[in-house]
Formats: sequence, C-alpha cells, structure tokens
Amino acid sequence: MPETKTPDQIPHAARIMDYFLGGSENLPVDRAAADGIVKLLPGGPLGARANRRFLNRAVRTATRRGISQFLDIGSGIPAAAATHEVAPEAKVVYVDNDPVVGDIARRILGETSDGRTAYVDADFRDPQAVLSAPATKELLDLSQPVAVLFGALLHFVLDADDPYGTVERYKEALAPGSLVILTHSSPDYVSAPVRAAVDELYTNLRVDLASRSRAEITRFVDTEGWTVLEPGVVSVNEWETDQERASDADYQTNREDTAGFAAVAVKN
Repeated sequence: MPETKTPDQIPHAARIMDYFLGGSENLPVDRAAADGIVKLLPGGPLGARANRRFLNRAVRTATRRGISQFLDIGSGIPAAAATHEVAPEAKVVYVDNDPVVGDIARRILGETSDGRTAYVDADFRDPQAVLSAPATKELLDLSQPVAVLFGALLHFVLDADDPYGTVERYKEALAPGSLVILTHSSPDYVSAPVRAAVDELYTNLRVDLASRSRAEITRFVDTEGWTVLEPGVVSVNEWETDQERASDADYQTNREDTAGFAAVAVKN
C-alpha cells in the first residue's frame, strides 16, 4: 500500500513561487521541486521576480494617485514584498481559494496586521462572493477608488470560464479613479523550445494554461470607460513610469524570461 504523503511532503506551487521570490514560506520539498523547474526553465525565477517588481511599481503608482485600498485577487502567499508591505498605510484584502495559501496567509496577516489587512477564501470566478465577503465589506469602501490586482492569475482561467466577463463584473463594481493592475503570461516573445518546456511543466503539474496574445490580453483593460495608463500593454519588465525608472535588474530580464505582459488601467 503506497505511503500517504502529508501536505508538507508535497511541493506546492505557491510555496515554490515564494522561494523564487526570495521568501521564507517554503519547505525543502518546494525548493527541490523549484530546482527541477529551473533545469527545465532557467528563466523561471527571473520571470517571477520581474512580475513581482512590476506589481510593486504599479502599487506605488496607485498610492501616488491617492489610492489607499487594494483588492489582490489570486494573491498567492502574501509575503516577499506583498502589497501590504509595499503600501503599508493602505487597506489590503487578499483573495485566493487555495487551502495551503489560506493557512499561511492567515498566519502572516495575524502576526503583522493592524486591522488594515484581511484574507478572503473565494474564487476569482465568483465576483459576488469576493465583493460581498464580510472582510471585503469591512475593509474596503467601493464608493471610493480601489486598485484591483490580477497578478499572474488570468492565464489560469480558460475562455470557457468567461474571464473577460468576470473581469468586467469586477470593473463595474468600482468607483471612478479605480485601477485594474494585471500581468498575464503570453507566448508572443517565447521561442519554440521554451514553449515546449512550459507546456511540459504545466502538463506535469496538471494545470491548464490559457495561451493569449498581447491583443487578447489588451481586451481585459482597454474597454469602454477605462483608459490604459502609459506605457500601455507592454512586456512585464518594460512597464515603468516617469516617476520610477525600471531597476537595473528589470533591464537584465529579457522578454522571453518574463514571458508575459503587464498593464494598468484607470476607470474614467
């Protein structure tokens, strides 16, 4: 009879991501799995870190625009330069539907929170559950501008689950001046060997991945009543503002390593 493994003996995607980001919320089994991923995709950690640096820049852009409320959907583990660390004066609601993420998130936020952060166990595909959750209603005032983050989430939502319509339902609930911040993987800049490696990786993980072009990703943000902020829908490592130039580390990360696009849009 095969030995039953506990959750701590099985690699977990969120803990592997935490390891790539330089966090401490990971286990030896995750680090071993991460090393295997790097052999398959050497640029994986670089892409993960570039994705997080963009999100950090976008959060700081939001705070400069006077936004002090954030809804981080599909957040993963809220560590390693998470939203509440980048915007320490803001109110932040993290949303995910992964039990491992939930356990770690509640512990982290319980240790560090001063009433400005909360975790909601809900699925992105159910905006009503996310927006009407007691923690969301308690912390966030949707009559005022909110920044909603969809960081490295939408490429895990297949077209059959209506990601465009779902994102629109979140956008409809927001006040003018609100922001949508997103990153989305894409094969546009990826070579055939890397595409094959990515397909193999996600097949092994039994995770579906939606392959979308820049034009298809743009559809999430360039809609009626919304304006995409400069520099537009660009490679994750190329999104920057006049106030904050991209770091040297970002410029050392190429388009293939980041393998996706970033965008920020404001509600008119």
